[in-house]
Amino acid sequence: MGRKNMRQGKHFTEQVDQLITEIEFALQWEGPIIMLAIYRSAHVFEDAEASLSTYLAALDQELIPIRVRSDSANIAGSIAERRGENRIYSIADLSLGGGDNDADAYRALNLHREYFIDENIRCIVWLTEKEARQLSLIAPDFWAFRHRVVDLIGERATPKRSTSFQGLTWIEWPWHIFENDFDAALAYRDEMLRELPDQPETIQMRVNLFGEIAGLFVQQEDWEGALDTIKQGITGLPENTFPELEAPLYIGLAIILIQLEDYEQAYAALEKADSLGLDTEHFLVLLAQGKRLLGRRSDALDDINKAIRRDPGLASAWNECGNIYADLGRITQAQKAYQKAIEHSSDQVQPLLNMSALLASINRLDEALKLIKTAQIDQKIDLRKFMNKRGFEFLEQLR
Repeated sequence: MGRKNMRQGKHFTEQVDQLITEIEFALQWEGPIIMLAIYRSAHVFEDAEASLSTYLAALDQELIPIRVRSDSANIAGSIAERRGENRIYSIADLSLGGGDNDADAYRALNLHREYFIDENIRCIVWLTEKEARQLSLIAPDFWAFRHRVVDLIGERATPKRSTSFQGLTWIEWPWHIFENDFDAALAYRDEMLRELPDQPETIQMRVNLFGEIAGLFVQQEDWEGALDTIKQGITGLPENTFPELEAPLYIGLAIILIQLEDYEQAYAALEKADSLGLDTEHFLVLLAQGKRLLGRRSDALDDINKAIRRDPGLASAWNECGNIYADLGRITQAQKAYQKAIEHSSDQVQPLLNMSALLASINRLDEALKLIKTAQIDQKIDLRKFMNKRGFEFLEQLR
């Protein structure tokens, strides 16, 4: 394989697609499946497992991690304890099963091999090269039951980006603002804030006013004004404020800091919101975005997977999923995710713009422009606001 393909993650994508295809066949025929995936780098394993988990969530399937340890060497027993509908088991760390020559987990697989077929188990066993050799030697009967072996050894741990754009998102501001007259709306809320006594019983009203004023600045894309306002709201909080009042302010702070490209501080604000117990689907999407922008793409996929599992129709989650895959250079998976976002979004054009930028980034410019023209996006939104963003320069050709 050429180095260029490896940098683009082509091998990785092809191998993960093989896993997905085999699982889809097993689901279609309602049969068991045992797949072996051989990897060299723990990062590749983590990325592959996260990618698989995200995709399976769209099929209403849950990927259940099974990690072998000396007190849980009987993998069949671990699966039996976690049986359920629509579950696929992701098994790893066979060498940590203990016993003579660390062979207990392998022997248990060989002993209980019929369980996987009789109970219609669908699983992926992740193996290092050494573990693969051990499995074939110590558990030859289980090895013979395998349906496919997928080779991830040729994939580097962290593929470089093969796309040149920063995926677009849209803002889910914690406070709903429906104002057309900015000056009047701002003056009204400023006056209310000045007249409110600074007392415990007015905390909720004050927090909401700071949030709404910051939201007005966000609408105007006055990020410094929004930042100053939201910081005032946070500074004015008394000790022991209810988390449900405090958390939205930190969400607002993170959103603003992301727009200002201060990703480290944005993530610090998200961590604060997380510590306050915030765990909504929209928060998980924002958390994933924050991690992606810091280069923590596998962690970001975990959060997106959780959001999609909770709400498979959440367009912003699929859009961010596409952004993560695009950032990883996994073109096919990014396209699928953006398509899901387009299907579930009737009022946001960002997923379609992202899909177009993805096509343009892989030298499919004609398709990118055709997609935008067919959807008549230029009639719905002023495309000039996106033309100066990295990777969206091709929009100039629509003028």
